[in-house]
Amino acid sequence: MSEDTTKTIYTKMIQKKIAIIGGGVSGLAAGIYAQKNGFDSAIYERHSVVGGQCTGWFRNGFLIDNCVHWLTGTNPEKDIYKIWCDVGVLGKDVEIIRHASFLQLQSTDGQSVDLWRDKEQLHTSLLKFSPEDKEAIDEFIMLLDAYRAVVLPSFKPSEQFNLKDYWYLLKKMRRLGPIHSKYSKMSIPQYVERFKHPLLRQWLLAYMPESYNVSSLFYVFATFIDGNGDLPRGGSLGMIQRMEEKYLALGGKIHTHYEADKIHVSKRLATSVTFTNGKEAVADYVVCACDTNVLFNRLLANDFLDKYFTQHYAQKKNYPVYSSFNCYFSVDGKCDEMSNTTVFQCEDYHMGAKTYDHVLVKNFDYEPSFSPEGKSVLQTLLIQYEDDFDYWKKLYETDRESYKKEKLKAAEQIQKRIEKQFPKLGTLSILDTVTPMSFYRFCGAYKGAYMSFILTPFVPKRSHRGRLMGVKNLYLAGQWLQPPGGLPNAVLTGKFAIQRLCKQEKVKFNQLFDN
Repeated sequence: MSEDTTKTIYTKMIQKKIAIIGGGVSGLAAGIYAQKNGFDSAIYERHSVVGGQCTGWFRNGFLIDNCVHWLTGTNPEKDIYKIWCDVGVLGKDVEIIRHASFLQLQSTDGQSVDLWRDKEQLHTSLLKFSPEDKEAIDEFIMLLDAYRAVVLPSFKPSEQFNLKDYWYLLKKMRRLGPIHSKYSKMSIPQYVERFKHPLLRQWLLAYMPESYNVSSLFYVFATFIDGNGDLPRGGSLGMIQRMEEKYLALGGKIHTHYEADKIHVSKRLATSVTFTNGKEAVADYVVCACDTNVLFNRLLANDFLDKYFTQHYAQKKNYPVYSSFNCYFSVDGKCDEMSNTTVFQCEDYHMGAKTYDHVLVKNFDYEPSFSPEGKSVLQTLLIQYEDDFDYWKKLYETDRESYKKEKLKAAEQIQKRIEKQFPKLGTLSILDTVTPMSFYRFCGAYKGAYMSFILTPFVPKRSHRGRLMGVKNLYLAGQWLQPPGGLPNAVLTGKFAIQRLCKQEKVKFNQLFDN
């Protein structure tokens, strides 16, 4: 027997096992990095497929994409791009779709405003649209330019930073410091008051929940302008399929239809995970990559709920959450007259106890594989808050037929307004609807949220360190650790979980950039 063969056998014998609960982006990322670093990992997913909230499904020959609207990390010069390449989402073989406009607002009187990618085009068009707002527009362009400097720390968790790491971030964002200090304490509605033209105000209020601080809005818009917020070809389903292929190619194992029921803890160690199907997984380490609401309310006793999550769950004003009511429509034809993402003002319509006067519609014409030839698919999103979730949850649990009827009624109202706004569109048909209750049912999402806690003007941003007192071998991953969450924070916390684990094992973390 050769020396190399002996080493290989010995390495396999001492491989430590990691049980990963949840096969979403954070769970798959944790699995990929676990395999790269010599661990023997297995992902346990409650559904028939992996992906979590980053998913898609087919209806009547149309692909429903229910997640990625833009992806932070599509600029090859950014650190986060390398992480997406590492897990297989991006790379030289993955086309990036780059739209000219991020968001168009259309008024009832036929006016429109676009957030153009080209900064000069954006500046010129805004000045032409509202010359009286020159001072506010000039400042807006300056702020977008400043927020292009934001760095999402991607190479290691913050508690592992050394002086060189801090100096790197300081150099990158030194200009932004005083600007962010001011605007992170200002709400979006407060900021838009400096604009005189009512349509510019509505444009800036159209995309994000008003509870966010305005710094978050600048960051989103600046990310797009910087080429760092675009779309990988294939959308959500394509992303997950590439991650899954990467993980399996590295020797990882995926167990579907495994819904975790309890993490057993003895003498400060997670000893095993039991599942609702009666199975059990015994491992040296457990990475919990499911919704933290599931972790604390089901898998672990509330004794392990720490100060960070106690505060975030209890302080509703400081740390609110949101979801959306989504409708999907097939179109018998192409949607050439529509922008990529359009918000239009419309006649009032009602859902639950609330009244709405706008529709946000996303046009998937850029993904021809999502529709049969010559046809299109549209998605609409309507922001929903915690009280909306409570409404949908109560309706679902007490009167399932009324729940279905209310979804259909809302979709029909939205369909009529799309048809009125875009009369040249082909025939629309309702494909599917998604409520906050859908996110809760399928992913255990806290209050049906698909993002983490909103970054409000009232408190500074804080991140969780991915460990819980009292359980030595349990690591957390997922967007809830790093508000405002989303896909980049999901992939990073999966990676950080394995980096923390490697530090505990006293082994060097192996980070490979394959593309």
